[in-house]
Amino acid sequence: MALPLFFVVLVSMIKDAFEDYKRHQSDNKENNTSTRIYDPKAGAFIKEEWKNLHVGQIVKIADDEFAPCDILLLNSSDPKGICYVETKNLDGETNLKIKTVQKDLSYLYKVPDDFRKLDGQLLCERPNNAIYKFEGQLKIQEVHEKISLCADNLMLRGSSLKNTEYVYGIAVFTGHDTKIMMNSAAAKYKFSSLEKLMNKALVVVFILQIVLALVAASVGTHWDMQYSNDAIYLDYTLTIGAFNLFI
Repeated sequence: MALPLFFVVLVSMIKDAFEDYKRHQSDNKENNTSTRIYDPKAGAFIKEEWKNLHVGQIVKIADDEFAPCDILLLNSSDPKGICYVETKNLDGETNLKIKTVQKDLSYLYKVPDDFRKLDGQLLCERPNNAIYKFEGQLKIQEVHEKISLCADNLMLRGSSLKNTEYVYGIAVFTGHDTKIMMNSAAAKYKFSSLEKLMNKALVVVFILQIVLALVAASVGTHWDMQYSNDAIYLDYTLTIGAFNLFI
């Protein structure tokens, strides 16, 4: 039985290792994808990898590109401050959805140099998996009143920009805090019905063996302590205590 069992286990290990390797390659491809973030020192957008994005950075997304994180829209190439996104990676729907720049922001940041004066505070809900819900407020120096925000102003990671030349936005949620990641379930191991039945049977056998061992040890210890001196035909002399004998 050793050789066929070894072969089956080896093949299973190789299969699992290959799947983990492919998943690792996919993660690296996603993490090392480039996007453009605003560099205040250079006064322009520079390329940066997704894995290095931080909350609060200004991101530029071009047509047909995917959002590297959940971003709050600041401006769009469309004069009306709207953009079209495809969300099939989020909800499976292929029809384009409209996202809008909050009206109080649409006229403030039109060119990269305008981001030099961007200074304020964004207050919003904690990361959650509600892809159709977002509530927040933006306080900036250019506008004296708080700017209310909603889900229509948020472009989610996993969605792609369509029919729009570009959009600018602030990174709100990154990495595992994005809504698409909050909705991702951990990979589950696959077990056949026979494997599940065998696992239960092994547990029952193991518990039964423990019970039998305890009963046998108790009975054996009791007999040795009571009758071993009378069984001279065994040529057996008890020299240890009951506890050690039981162990």
